[in-house]
Amino acid sequence: MASKAAALGRQVFTRYRTASLFTPSLPSFVLPSGRKNSSSSSSGVTNGKFMEYSMLYHDSVAFLLSNQLGIPVFMASEPKTPADVAKEFNLSVRGASALLVTLCRMDVVEILKDSDDCVDEIVYGLTPSAETFLSDRNDLACVSPFVDTFTTNFITPKALLECSLPGDEKKDIMTEHLEQDDETVANNARHFMAHMNAQSYCCAKALPRALGLDCVNKPTTFLDVGGGSAIYSIEAIQSNPNINGIVFELPAIKPITEEYIDKAGLSDRVSVSPGDFFKDPLPASVDYVLFSNIFHDWPDSINKNLIQKAYDCLKPGGKIVISEILLADDVKSSTPASTSMNVIMLPYTKGRQYRPKELFRRLEKVGFTKPEVINLVDDYDLVVGTKA
Repeated sequence: MASKAAALGRQVFTRYRTASLFTPSLPSFVLPSGRKNSSSSSSGVTNGKFMEYSMLYHDSVAFLLSNQLGIPVFMASEPKTPADVAKEFNLSVRGASALLVTLCRMDVVEILKDSDDCVDEIVYGLTPSAETFLSDRNDLACVSPFVDTFTTNFITPKALLECSLPGDEKKDIMTEHLEQDDETVANNARHFMAHMNAQSYCCAKALPRALGLDCVNKPTTFLDVGGGSAIYSIEAIQSNPNINGIVFELPAIKPITEEYIDKAGLSDRVSVSPGDFFKDPLPASVDYVLFSNIFHDWPDSINKNLIQKAYDCLKPGGKIVISEILLADDVKSSTPASTSMNVIMLPYTKGRQYRPKELFRRLEKVGFTKPEVINLVDDYDLVVGTKA
C-alpha cells in the first residue's frame, strides 16, 4: 500500500480535505453567455454562490460521517450498492444513497454500473486515490486520523462564535494539552502524531525534491523543530546519504519520536534533541531548520522569536523553511483550504494562517535574504529564507 501511495505522488489527500469539501462549483451561479433569467440581475449573476456556500457544510458532514462509519474501508473489498451500505451500517437505503452520491462527487467512490431507473441502484467502487488514502487505517498513508479530528471537534456556528469572542484568558486546545503532566502529554502526543502523520504524509514525501535535498552533495544537517514522528526528517534522510537529521522535541515526547525513527531503521542518522522551543535555544550549526505546521499554532510574538532562534542556529548560507497552508497576499485569491484552516485554528490554537508577504517581512527583519515561496504539494507551500 505504501508504494502505491508513493506512486500517486502529488495526487494527494488534500483533494478530499480542501477542494472536495470546501470548494463550490462556482460556474453554477454565473449564467452562460446569451442566456436570460428574468429573476437575476442585469449582469447575469445570481445568488447561487451564497446558497452553495451554506449548503456545502452538509457535504463536509457527509464526508466526516462516512469516514467515521468506515464506509471507505467497507467498500475496499468489492463493489457495493446503497442497499449493501445500508445493511452494513443500519442505514436507510435513501440515507446510504445520499452519502454515496456525495462521495461520488468528491471522487471517493466512482460508478461501476449505472442505473437509468434510480440512483439508489447504482453500483459503486472506491477510486484509486481513496483506496490509497482512506481504505486502510493501519497504513501510514491513511488520512482518516486527520479526518477523525474534525468529527470529534466539529465546529458548529455556535462553537465558532464562542471561540471567536475576546478574552486572552481563554485557553485553546493546544495550550491545554501542553500544560498537562508529562505522562498525559506523551499520551496525547501519540494521538496527535497519528493526526499529523495523516496530514503530513504527502508533504513529507514531496519535501526532498521541493527543497533540492535529494541533490545535496555535501554533509548536511536537517533540523525539524517540533518534529513529532520525524516524518519529514525520515523522508529527507532517505532521499540522500549526505543528510543527517535532528528532531527537536519536548523531553516527554522524545521516546515516542525515537520509536518512529527506530522503526524506520535510521537511529544512526537521526537524533532527538530534547528541549522546549519556547524557552531553549535550538541545536547549533545546522544547514536547514524546518517549522512544519508550527507557525499557525502560536501568536505572532512567539513566531518572531522562533525565526530569530532559527537564524541564530543556522550556519551562514543555511535556510529556514516554513511549511504552511498560506493565505494569498491579496486575501481574495486565497484557497478554500487556507481560509478554512484559518477558521479551524480558532478553537485549537492561538495562531492563524499567514500570507507570504507577512512572513517575508519577518524573515528579512532578522537578517534572512532571498525569501521565496516554493509549492510543496496541493495547498501547502514552503516559505524559504537564507541566512546571509
